[in-house]
Amino acid sequence: MLTGASAMAQAVLPAYNTYQAVPFVLDAKSGMAADLVAYLNAKLKGKQVFELQTMPRERLNQEVISNPDFKGVVLFLNPAFVGDADKKKFAWTPAIMQDGNQVISSMGKKVEYSGPDSMKGLTFQGIRGNKYAGLEERFGKDIKRADVNAELQVLKIIANDRADVTVMAGSTYNYLMKVSGASEGLDGKLHVSATPHLKFDRFLFVANSNAALLQELSAIAAAMPGDPAWKAVLAKYGLK
Repeated sequence: MLTGASAMAQAVLPAYNTYQAVPFVLDAKSGMAADLVAYLNAKLKGKQVFELQTMPRERLNQEVISNPDFKGVVLFLNPAFVGDADKKKFAWTPAIMQDGNQVISSMGKKVEYSGPDSMKGLTFQGIRGNKYAGLEERFGKDIKRADVNAELQVLKIIANDRADVTVMAGSTYNYLMKVSGASEGLDGKLHVSATPHLKFDRFLFVANSNAALLQELSAIAAAMPGDPAWKAVLAKYGLK
């Protein structure tokens, strides 16, 4: 027979996050991913308890969602990012937030994006290891690519005209400008293209076999856009 403590221990499930940049992860214990897990746990009121696990996307693909009956929930992804555009492979909640990949250049050399050709002949500043949809096949040909390790470093390079253009999640860009725009001398030096590289919503998803958990999470997700508590989390990171 299970005691209350052991029953609760069994109820702890992983909440998987694959985004290791700000604002999703600020340090080992804080960031938007940790705040989302805390938010979900508060809403579930003990019916289920999630524990954050941050890992690279490839590891998630290979070790977690390759199992059709995986346990827990995956945070922040979009169906297209995991080959599930028709939402049949996994069970998806309503969207929890809007985001997009912004095209960022300097104010002195503005780039208005209309497709990969907009970057022809330019130097693209990327993050080492990142893949950029629709641009990979152009790198090393008519778009030069240089890489660094941190998003703030990318913005400094663009602002100082040491590279021409980058693509960055709007959530990351907005957060960095909120916390570092003034202190790093970036305010007024960067231009965001009116047309993004990509616009997308972020969702939660679980295994198709986990209908009960999906029902709980979908009810929470559907109410999140209008929930002042979730709006406060987004505002904390410069998001809406």
